This record gives sequence, structure tokens and C-alpha cells, in this order.
Amino acid sequence: MQSEQLSLPELALGTEGSGSAGGTESPVEELGRGERKPRFKAIDRSQLQWRTLDIDKLIAEDHPARAIWEFVGGLDLSAYRVQVRAVEGVAGRSAINPQLLISLWIYAYSQGVNSGRAISRLCESDPAYQWLTGGEEVSGHTLSDFRVENAERLKQLFVQVLAALSGEGMITLERVAQDGTKIKALAAPDSFRSEEGVSELLKKVREHVEAVDQLPEEESSERMAKARDRGRRERQQRLEAAQKEFEKLEAEGNSKSKSGQRVSTTDPDARVMKQPDGGYAPSYNLQLSTDAANKVVVGVGVTQAGNDFEQLIPAVERVEQNLNKKPEQMLADGGYVSRENIVKMAAGEVEFIGPQCDDAAKGASSYERRGVAPEYYTAQFVYDAESDSFRCPQGKTLAYEGKYERDSEVSYRYRAQFTDCQGCPAKKLCCPGNQATGRSVHRTEELPEVTQFREKMKTEAAREIYRQRAEIAETPNLWIKAKFRLRQFCVRGLRKVGMEALWACLAYNIRLWIRLRWRQRLLAVTAGA
Repeated sequence: MQSEQLSLPELALGTEGSGSAGGTESPVEELGRGERKPRFKAIDRSQLQWRTLDIDKLIAEDHPARAIWEFVGGLDLSAYRVQVRAVEGVAGRSAINPQLLISLWIYAYSQGVNSGRAISRLCESDPAYQWLTGGEEVSGHTLSDFRVENAERLKQLFVQVLAALSGEGMITLERVAQDGTKIKALAAPDSFRSEEGVSELLKKVREHVEAVDQLPEEESSERMAKARDRGRRERQQRLEAAQKEFEKLEAEGNSKSKSGQRVSTTDPDARVMKQPDGGYAPSYNLQLSTDAANKVVVGVGVTQAGNDFEQLIPAVERVEQNLNKKPEQMLADGGYVSRENIVKMAAGEVEFIGPQCDDAAKGASSYERRGVAPEYYTAQFVYDAESDSFRCPQGKTLAYEGKYERDSEVSYRYRAQFTDCQGCPAKKLCCPGNQATGRSVHRTEELPEVTQFREKMKTEAAREIYRQRAEIAETPNLWIKAKFRLRQFCVRGLRKVGMEALWACLAYNIRLWIRLRWRQRLLAVTAGA
């Protein structure tokens, strides 16, 4: 006898055969009497609701927004309040508390948000931003203007933060690491123009602005919005700034010919710099000085220079200005090592730790650019102390020509006879660019400070200290670029870019304080309660 097959509803409901004891109808039989649709709660998005919101409970007690508000509240903000026009007892709208604007920007940068408009939107929906504002709206324009309003005031705020961290034992200045990182400018590579190109663009923009100014008021308002007119005037200002940058480059003695110089019409202060991936992009060079004790950033600088050679001494000076004390020891990579820096650091009584001066490598790089073959680098020329002369690989003599001092070093120049070089079969390998003179080489007389530096860096103790440099110096770089997502500045111009860098470092330092001090105190209070 075949077994009776049950349907899927019967299996699901656990039905046995045709019925149940006591004559009660099964669920399957009941459903079979008619179609009954499932009933769900309706979703009505058009209805109005009144809800009670406890703003203080929007975020946890250990939320970083609370810590930032507390920290900023402990700073002297009188420099920000002195310019507030709204006063008690006088009609008008109340001003926004600078403690709120500062806290919003610091919290935003720590979360990877660096746009005033984005912060304004988050104040409407994100619990942390709502807690900071107390549920009030803050305009994106107000936030953006506040960020770049006063560079000196922001610098003093940074100094105050360092003083507070130093007071809590987070800064020692026993050992400071210096490092530079390239951050892209808010400018496209194709925005770079020659001086002639900038002049042509500026002429067209000026003519257009003048034409708009001459239109009747009613016609002007019909044909373009005020915002568009403002945009054209701002473009004119940027082009005028670009013109001035050419004058600045010429005054600095830029190595490129005038026709080869290019300036961005979007951000005239930006410079094309080599990136970590080997490519090139309009950028700024962010210089950070980091204290080794807790990796607090104690100095911030932004420069247009693509290399770091000239940034070491200004970095030491910034640290001293910020904390009224010089670092005892300064660590830096090979980009900062030069005889001049070694001598100046010794004169300033700051111990310098860095890799050896690789004169041979620097000389080889220079020769390679000039097309000199390796077998004719200076190292292949033999010096004879008795006659004070050099002998080249072809056996010709290079006689003493003169002495000069440069970059804290004394150098002696030796040169071959022009006729010896002109008739030499190796001329194209040895001195391909020399058309009017013979080949020359230099012998450098090392200063005592440089000799001492070399000897020190041969010791295992100094090398061990130098090995700490990468971890100390690159920690804030990694945080700012990866966690804070500041791989490109959101403002233009050296002054504003410098301010944005300070905001990012303020956020970084205060987040350190939260992790190392504030949360520890909070845990202690909670445990004792």
C-alpha cells in the first residue's frame, strides 16, 4: 500500500492525515475556506510625529566628541571672542561660539571630513555633530570662512594645545624626528601656463569683467547671477597672483629658463612635485616635527620647495618658537643631510642624527645628468699631495686653479689644459659639455663638525637611534593621509594651505591626548564610582 503524500502546507503545519481528534478543523482546512491576505503594519511617511530627544544621550560617555569639547573649552579663546560684534542687551542675532566652530573642525578632520558644506550636512543627521551643536544648524559658509580666517590666531591655538600636552607630560623634546610629505594641491596639472599664457588669459578676463561692469544694472542681473560674477572676479585675482609668482620665481633665481617656467592659474602658489609613486602633480611640501616620547607633532610647516635640504633649520626654529625650547636631538633622513645643516645644527647645540653624507652618490647623480661616463667620475682621478694636482684616467694633469667657500665648506678646484681636453679621445665621455675650458674636479676640505658627524654615525649607538626615525616621523604622516584622508588640500594658496595643515595636526594631537590621557582618566573615574 502506497503511503499518502502530504502537501507542503500540511508538512509545515504538522498536519496528520484527514483531521484531528475532537472534530476541530485543522489550519489547512480553515485556510482552504477562503482567501485571507497577510496583514502588515502600514508605513506612513506623510504623518507628523512629535518625539522627545535627549541630545546629551545621542553619544556615549566616552565618545571623542565629548573629549574634544572638553579640551577646547579649557583653552583661552579670548582672541576669537574679541571680534564678536553681538553683545548681551543689544538687539540682533547671537554669534556662534568659537568653541563650537573649533570643536567641529577638529572633530571633522579626525573623521576624515574636511569640507564646511559636508560638516553642515552632518550637523543635521549625525549624532556626534548634533551633540556638539546642541541640535542647532551651522552654515557651511560660516565654517569655511572660520577655517581660513586668521592664520596667526590659529597658530597661537596650536601653541596653546602644545602647552597643554606638555603640561600633561606628553612632550619632552629629548628626541624629535623631522619628515616631509607631499600633499596634492587643489589644482589640475593642465592648469599650469607660461607667463605669456597667463598674461593673455588675464587680459581676456579683465576685458570681460569691465564689459560686465558697464552693463545696465537690470540687464546685468538678468544675464548672470551674482555668484557667477564673483567667480570671474576671483579668477582675475588668481591670474594676477599667478603673474606675481613669475616675478617671485625670477627673484629666487629659478634654474629653469623664463620660457620654461609654468605657474598654475588655479593655485599660483602650488608647485609640480614628485610623488611617492614616481609621478608628478601640483603639490605642497608638508613638514612635520614629531616628538619621540608620544609622537606629538610639535612643529608644522608648509613649503613650495620640492626638496628638504633647506627645511631642517626652519623646523628647529619652529619647535623652539612653539615650546620656548630647542630639541635636544633631531633625527632626519638623507634629504636633510648636508654639510651646511651639520655645521648649523652643531652651532645651535642640537645633536643631529642622520645618514652619512654620500658625496659620491650626489656627484654621480650630477655627472649622470651631464652625460659623463662612470669611468670619468671624480673618484677615478688621482690626487698628488706633493704637487697639489690631479691626474686624469688619460694621464693628463689637472693643476690647482683656486679656492672657494660655499655651504659651510672649503673647496679647491683643479682644471686641465683646454688643449689637452680638446684633443683627448675620451672627451665625449669625460667632459661632453665643455666647449671653452678643460675638465675640472674639486677637492673638499672637511670641517671638524662634519668629521665628527661622520665618526658618530659610524657607531652602533647612533645607528640604533636613527633606526627609530621612520616609526616616529611617519606615524603622523600616515594618520593624516590615511585615517584623516588628507591626500589633497581643500583650499588654495600657501597661507590657507598652511592653516589647513595646522587644523589636521590639531586634530591629530588632540586624538592622541584622548587615547593616552582622557580615556585613562575616564576609566579611572568609572572604576571608582
